[in-house]
Amino acid sequence: MASRTPQQGAASTGINNHSLRSRPTASSQSKVQAQPSSSRTPATRLNAKEPAASKERAPSTRLAKLLLWVFLIHVGAIYLFTRGFLLSRSVLDSKSECNNTNINSDRDPSWADASECWYPQQYKKAVVIIIDALRFDFVVPHHDLPEDEKEPYYLNKLPVIHDLLEKQPDNTLVYQFVADPPTTTLQRLKALTTGTLPTFIDAGSNFASSALKEDNWLSQFENSRGKDRILFMGDDTWTGLFPSVLTANNSHAFPSLDTHDLDTLDNGVIKALGPALKDPSQWDLLIAHFLGVDHCGHTFGPNDPHMADKLEQMNDQLEQVIASVSDDTLVVIMGDHGMNQQGDHGGDSDDEIQAGLVIYSKRKLNHAKHLRQFSLGDMLQYTKPVGGKVYRTVTQIDLVPTLSLALGLPIPFNNLGSVIPELFLSDPNPNHAIRNLLRAVRLNAAQVATYFESYMELHPTSDIALAIQTEFGQYFEHADNYMRSYGHDQGTENMVQALRLYSDYLRTSLTSCKRIWAHFDIPLMAAGGGILLASCLCLLLHITVFRSTGMPNNLERFLAGGTLVGIALARHLRPLLLMIETVQESSLGLVDIMIFSMATFSILGFLISSILQGRLLFTKTKAWTSVKGLFRWPPLSGFLACLFIFVNCLIFASNSYIVHESTFVIGFLQTFGVIGLLFSLRVPEKSQRNKAVVLTLSFMVMTRLLSLSTVCREEQGKLCSPTFYASAQQTVPSQWSLVTLVGSGAITPYLIRRLLGATKSMNGIALIWIDYGLRAGIILGSLYSVLDYEGSKSDRNKMTTGNTGNTFEPLAVGMAQAGGAYVGIKTFLVRFAFGLALIVGPAAWWTNPLCMDIKSVDVPVESAADGLVGKKQGSGAGAPKTERKIYILGYANAFGASYFVALTMLFLFVTLTQKPLGAIVLSVGLAQIACLVELVDLWRDADVAIWQQGVVARIQAESAAMSENPVEDGANGSVEDAEAAAKATAAKALAKQPAHPRLNLLLPTVVLSLMGNLFFFATGHQATLSSIQWTSAFIGLQKTNFLFSGILVVVNTLGPFLICAAALPLVVLWKLPPRGDKTGKITLFPELTRLCLMMMMHQSLVLVANMFFTGGMFRRHLMVWKVFAPRFMLQATALLSMDLVLVAVAVLMVMARVMREVTKVLSVKIV
Repeated sequence: MASRTPQQGAASTGINNHSLRSRPTASSQSKVQAQPSSSRTPATRLNAKEPAASKERAPSTRLAKLLLWVFLIHVGAIYLFTRGFLLSRSVLDSKSECNNTNINSDRDPSWADASECWYPQQYKKAVVIIIDALRFDFVVPHHDLPEDEKEPYYLNKLPVIHDLLEKQPDNTLVYQFVADPPTTTLQRLKALTTGTLPTFIDAGSNFASSALKEDNWLSQFENSRGKDRILFMGDDTWTGLFPSVLTANNSHAFPSLDTHDLDTLDNGVIKALGPALKDPSQWDLLIAHFLGVDHCGHTFGPNDPHMADKLEQMNDQLEQVIASVSDDTLVVIMGDHGMNQQGDHGGDSDDEIQAGLVIYSKRKLNHAKHLRQFSLGDMLQYTKPVGGKVYRTVTQIDLVPTLSLALGLPIPFNNLGSVIPELFLSDPNPNHAIRNLLRAVRLNAAQVATYFESYMELHPTSDIALAIQTEFGQYFEHADNYMRSYGHDQGTENMVQALRLYSDYLRTSLTSCKRIWAHFDIPLMAAGGGILLASCLCLLLHITVFRSTGMPNNLERFLAGGTLVGIALARHLRPLLLMIETVQESSLGLVDIMIFSMATFSILGFLISSILQGRLLFTKTKAWTSVKGLFRWPPLSGFLACLFIFVNCLIFASNSYIVHESTFVIGFLQTFGVIGLLFSLRVPEKSQRNKAVVLTLSFMVMTRLLSLSTVCREEQGKLCSPTFYASAQQTVPSQWSLVTLVGSGAITPYLIRRLLGATKSMNGIALIWIDYGLRAGIILGSLYSVLDYEGSKSDRNKMTTGNTGNTFEPLAVGMAQAGGAYVGIKTFLVRFAFGLALIVGPAAWWTNPLCMDIKSVDVPVESAADGLVGKKQGSGAGAPKTERKIYILGYANAFGASYFVALTMLFLFVTLTQKPLGAIVLSVGLAQIACLVELVDLWRDADVAIWQQGVVARIQAESAAMSENPVEDGANGSVEDAEAAAKATAAKALAKQPAHPRLNLLLPTVVLSLMGNLFFFATGHQATLSSIQWTSAFIGLQKTNFLFSGILVVVNTLGPFLICAAALPLVVLWKLPPRGDKTGKITLFPELTRLCLMMMMHQSLVLVANMFFTGGMFRRHLMVWKVFAPRFMLQATALLSMDLVLVAVAVLMVMARVMREVTKVLSVKIV
């Protein structure tokens, strides 16, 4: 292996001009002779000419433009595919009216009453209580628990409902209230008021509700009785949905997103609820929405003492409501969704979709004997035994037609729910009861049939229209014909049969709609996938054929020209596209066509520019060699990278593979470790070989350690054991993770210091930032986590409950005594840490980014004459002559060290948004990244050393052959002839030697991408909505801020991908000495360009495979919305975020600044 000896002449140290990969190894310090007139030192760097420095930014700017183009292509492709795949359900603007029931009243004159709306009003008033995240098992009694088992904190905390079931069973109805995913509050409220099915893409708008335009029972109530008869209190999501109905005059709305705040909103509702119950003359509809139970689940999980407190508080309020209402008031108590064992929601696990519903009236609600008498039980659905008893189950949208008819309102036009039968069997006369129920069900069925007729008129070729014609449309016709055949004078048996027919229609139509669920726009999906695939082919062309030429000089003009042509032709393309029959059924709009046209023609511009760039190359032999490189068998590292990409794409071919994706990622990285051991064993020099083996083993050990941090999906079942939180039922960190996090404030900076110290790069900004800034930031973040964890416990002032063996108990006791004053302290601490990561650190780095310093040393110089004199005169001679030499510390890693310091600032920012164990994971991940770039550097040097050994061996062989044939080789000639023969021999040997080896950059690029996936899973995330760590939205904030809260959640979720994308340039820059060739140039950007395009291509290919399987093969799969769609959303957002980091952070900001400073200091030109 080449020795790392100091090189003389820092400003003129040469580097071979044929390739970046042929760079000789360099020492961490370069020494130059002291030459005041010509030497370039940091002290004199400001004397560099500014115009020259500005020109050096051109390569980074051109690279940023290319990456920005790729990013915009990805945005367009994802937009088009998403428009087709996650297309929102078509909303009909029609409204139901009292004077149009969609039923011919002459079939039964007794049903036509001009004084009524659709159905006789059963109740004058209604009280609707929403307890957010009220899971079904929170509601019902549990008396079957084993005696030796401790009762969970969330069971049997609502005794008021248990008493009603026991003492007033005919006045109380309890249901398992089944929600349709996604189980987010906004979507649930839409369904609970309109009776419609949510669309998956709406889940993203849970934090920014817009006015609901669909017909709903709240607007119908306003039209019937006026908004002044409505009184609302609670979650401000309601006022966002119904701004014209719920105004400041009739509403008490409170902010709803601070999940750490368990009491403010609930206390506000309680304060407004008491006076309202005492004066019912002020309202006919009272809505109260409590949030404390939901926030408690998010913060502590369901099985926590806080949950018992909140449920007991809700029990007190329910007792007050039930005691206050009159006989003509209907009380509805419900949860909008449930929560999983960690207290989160958003997905479709049983715990998340199963909420509780309680309906109560002081009048008798139903006669259970009617259900038995008419054998209606088989029409109803029941739960499995819960608490030793079986209960009825209904879907949430069933409440919409039920509540509407009970209050004398029309059923909302778009409703798909069915009336709950028990509420229409209150008449003690069996015939009257079944007649009332049939009337309600028939009105319900006619409303649904009218909705489908209108929908089919609007979308005659849609899947729903096809289902109406072939699956469930005939059920309504059959039921209507049956009603027409027997008339209204028939007996109860005929009415029961008609009731069954209408119920079959309602049930079958809802099932079909849930299956179809949304309209897939195939042309839009194909356009998005095609553009993305075409961009991958462009990147592959640039990476392979034009690897040595870099970016074409005219590339920007062709990209801009193609984009402008696409804009100009977009309007003319529309008629041509509409000539295709499939496109005629698409919702393709002018904006979609413009995006498709711009992307297509800019891709053509890219290809034309590349072809023109290659015209001159094709006149040479090496051009054909470059083309043949597309088809040649890759080396082992390239083959392994391609295998990883291929298998990574195949993961999306099965929902089981996606569910266990984290296991595949670990397998990929461990396989890389095994292959890395083989690469390390071929390093020639023993010390470097041992170092490479240790680094590879360390990489594998860290992979295994990171795999121990897990958050489980519901589908994984017993195959996964969660370790990320303190327990499977809580979302609070464990105490050992807090202790370890505090210790990481000392360990992480120490390891980074050792890493940079190996190349003498602990100078300048590195010395200040690593020892002080980074260390302080990590410690402040650790203290915030400790205060947040223990301070939240102290809120209850119950320090003896569940705190046995608490490491931080003295701290928590002090905070409890302070009465919550810790909130301002912890907020200040984390804000200060954010300031270090985002303001102080970057500003200091930008001022002086290089980690280099100057060291001058007086070295004794002894000539031959001086040596003789010294021998004669002995020790009495005068002082020896010295020569001053200047060493540039950190020279060998000038690029990499500075870039790595900037990376640690992004690392600190992302770490501050994570849970404690997530921050530890990222610290280990940063060490793993350092291992990877060190290994790449060692393997690259090993390739150079092996190649050099081959050249030497071939020259020796040629010389030996020449000495054996002296006549032929001119051995009898002159000395000049012999020297010429030796040079010819060396040239001949070099010509026969294979080309200089280049380490395949695709393998470390793919590995770095896979490490992003590993960090994502290890930081407590999964490709599910319920695993999003919403509590990160309040780090450093005492109340919700939509801008900053959104940024914090995005960084928390996508931070692992951001760090790995930002670390990518280190693969090339690490330990790259800034030594130019004979002309002072360093050829750097072709390699950096290929590197960035490789990562973009890998992520794009994975997304293309995701699109193909999710939107093509499995769009009707049972698990499409539960497994495939969330994974698509994750991959799309990860790709765009990594693209953006490469463009804005890695290239435009960090890399450009490093290059500019190196150019000014060392007088080199980077191209």
